[in-house]
Amino acid sequence: MNKYMLVNLRLRQLLLRVGLMSLMVFMSLPVHARTYIAVAPAQLKIKTDSGSTKPKVMDYRLGYDMGVHKLELAYMKSQSDDNLNELVTDIPSVTSLFYRYDPDPGSGIKMEFILGYSQVEIESTYINVPTFTETFSGLSYGIGIEEALQSLPQMKFKIDFIRMYKGDTLKLDLLSVGFRYEF
Repeated sequence: MNKYMLVNLRLRQLLLRVGLMSLMVFMSLPVHARTYIAVAPAQLKIKTDSGSTKPKVMDYRLGYDMGVHKLELAYMKSQSDDNLNELVTDIPSVTSLFYRYDPDPGSGIKMEFILGYSQVEIESTYINVPTFTETFSGLSYGIGIEEALQSLPQMKFKIDFIRMYKGDTLKLDLLSVGFRYEF
């Protein structure tokens, strides 16, 4: 295992530990709060100066809802790759920790502001060139919209648009549409 892979593995483990410890701390607070899970198919748009691709991922989240504040740990896994001029791109994994803020908790349709940290692994393959994997990590921000189902109020329909990473020549944008269930 080379030094880069070892640093990448340690960073991912640290992010997972911080997320789980944060969830445990919030779960121990004596406030009216709920644990939830969310599952959603998602599309991660990789945009560069020379073009863009849109690999698909499955978005899994574990969160803690404290009314106007939510904390969630997200893990995303590849569902399908995409290609641009025979350059095949795939997203083997994404790990994120998000804070969500709902400025108007009384409304039926909730709009939330999302802020967090994400680590996105991108794998590229080109004809007669070995597979290349690179990891991008940094600040993530976006907007989420959700509405409770009338027949089952614990089930929420949700849409998230999150800028997972922004560099000089690279932007990674996530569009996620799915469901969230509160326990």
